[in-house]
Amino acid sequence: MSNKEAESGSIQEKSYKKQRDPHEYATKDEREAEDDFLAPARWWFITTLFPLVAGTFGPVATAFSICALAQSWRIVADPTNTTEQQGQDVSDPSWLIIVNAISLGIAILTNMLMLMQMAEKVPYRIAALFVVFGWWISSALLLGLVAAAPSQLPLPSGQARTWSQAYYYAILAAGIYGVIGTMLAVTAYGVYRGRYATKFKLTTAQRTLMVQTMFFLGYVLAAAEVYSYIEDWPYLDAVYFEIVTVFTIGFGDYAPKTHLGRSLAFPMVIGGILFVGLIIGSIRTLVLQGGSTKVSRRTLEKARQRALQSLDHESGTIRVGLFRKHDVGHTAPTELGKRRQEFDTMRKVQYRARKVNQLLALVVSGGAWMGLWIIGSVVFWKAEQVYGGWSFFDAIWFTYISFLTVGYGDFEPTSQAAKTAFVFWALLALPTLTVLIGAIGDNLSEVINSTALKIAEAPWLAGTTLQRGAIKSKKGVGGKHKDTKPPGFMDAEHEPGVKVDHPHFGDDKAHADAAHSMAMDFHHAKGLEADEAEIRKHRDKARRYRGYLLFKAVKDVVTHVDASPPRRYKYDEWSWFLKILGEDENNPKNHRALHAIKHEDENHGPGTGIGQGGFHGGKEGEITPWSWLGPRSPLMSSTSEPHWLLERLMSALETELYEMLTELERREVLDEGKDGGLPSKEETQSQVEVGSEPT
Repeated sequence: MSNKEAESGSIQEKSYKKQRDPHEYATKDEREAEDDFLAPARWWFITTLFPLVAGTFGPVATAFSICALAQSWRIVADPTNTTEQQGQDVSDPSWLIIVNAISLGIAILTNMLMLMQMAEKVPYRIAALFVVFGWWISSALLLGLVAAAPSQLPLPSGQARTWSQAYYYAILAAGIYGVIGTMLAVTAYGVYRGRYATKFKLTTAQRTLMVQTMFFLGYVLAAAEVYSYIEDWPYLDAVYFEIVTVFTIGFGDYAPKTHLGRSLAFPMVIGGILFVGLIIGSIRTLVLQGGSTKVSRRTLEKARQRALQSLDHESGTIRVGLFRKHDVGHTAPTELGKRRQEFDTMRKVQYRARKVNQLLALVVSGGAWMGLWIIGSVVFWKAEQVYGGWSFFDAIWFTYISFLTVGYGDFEPTSQAAKTAFVFWALLALPTLTVLIGAIGDNLSEVINSTALKIAEAPWLAGTTLQRGAIKSKKGVGGKHKDTKPPGFMDAEHEPGVKVDHPHFGDDKAHADAAHSMAMDFHHAKGLEADEAEIRKHRDKARRYRGYLLFKAVKDVVTHVDASPPRRYKYDEWSWFLKILGEDENNPKNHRALHAIKHEDENHGPGTGIGQGGFHGGKEGEITPWSWLGPRSPLMSSTSEPHWLLERLMSALETELYEMLTELERREVLDEGKDGGLPSKEETQSQVEVGSEPT
């Protein structure tokens, strides 16, 4: 490489690194931040996930604070009972109740302020400081009470003394307050340093998750108060009953005995289950899929960069994976062949990144599930070791059965600590299990589908409905492009007027000529030198069929928009779409060399400029080259390929129809001028006012 090229590469490398400046990331909106594959994933976690977690767990901690205030912190168990379920409360001193109430009040105000902050009713720089210190103050007050309790609130003498569920709820609330306050402090630090935007990068749907959580917890606490009164249960035992019920576990240790309690259970259970389903669905869709999108986009970008870094200039190969190398056009005799090899290599990069992302999701969700299983088992084992006499295996069995919401009833929490721990554990367990099931399904679906297709294609099933359905599924939903592309459209040179028998394009190659002329027309319009007569010839031929071809392409792509799994087009299909959008894959002037991709200017997103005659990122008359392996490749888009193409095709069709309308109006004016001279501006205005036609 020459010194000039090396110097250019160094400049481009600095520009490439500059794109990762967090100040630029701060200007992006929620969707742009999620789709930005150049930004490190930690920026998305800090600006989106941290506030979302705080907004979800803030109401949880506040509900636990209410529980910590609802009952005395000390209890003397009934000596005739072998468990801690029954006993007598020991009154708390007034100073503990006052400090506890102050902590709860600050937490409620902080929740309201954070909710207004998420709704963008309060400026971030005003609210952030109060929110962070609000959580920290609430945490410090409860931690102080918990730390002082053993010395300032000695338990009565005797073996039946213990701390009540309220004491353990205070510990949980203090811990959650401290964690979410610290998370928001990290976000606020980046904002005040100018690294992130002065508002949370949350979509409207994500902002509603905090409201959903508030309503669900309010529903649980209110229902617990009702059942505490009707069934004469301690309030915190009623809270435990509500959680066991709405999560459909049903140990059987608590059940309504009165007619009124059983009657109210009909609407209460249904309402609680609907709330749980709504929140779990929101967590999976809004939080986890958003995080998965960000991580998968970043994983694809890293895989693409690694592939380009492994480029061997002498052999023209790129390494995808540990051992496999792929030709990227070094030996291809034509430009079209080189582009096809680039496209195929990018598909392999996509496939590898997708597998890595699926495996990562499975490992993370499986690790979270395993962690909750083991940690929960240890906690329940220690909490029930004295009164319940549980072994560690008993705790593992109980936790596993509860995880799956089976609830045989052979084991249930009986101690004060175990009941409190179970309420918090259950709030985490069911969403985690749902995410794990989704990750397993994503990893197994392709294997199961491919195995089913192979079985359906067996010779002994030839001609059956099952095999015909498998062949149709393999081709993809609405896969008609190979039938609707005109013959010869990918030829570098084709001869107009060749008679063919084609069901959609008549008796000649007029449509293929039009597609060729469209590309030539766009290229000439963007500054390529050509004879004026040649430009006029291509322009007239292109306009003759351009609208029809665009409309037909839109009609085909619409059938693929909702395909599951999302439709991925072959290179022949992409070539056809690009050609009717003005991009000719045969033209090397539009294509970037692979060695220049490493430090390519990335100011534009994937596919910038397509549908306007090419990827035009520079001044008027310039064509910015691009590559299938570059960051501006259409295959790097976060949207599905049908959605991406449909947007470009519709834009091009809109432009074409507008130009046709303008041309018709111009010709009408010219015709009117030939007949009797052009009307004056005053005459035209007067005719418009009276509603008459120009003469």
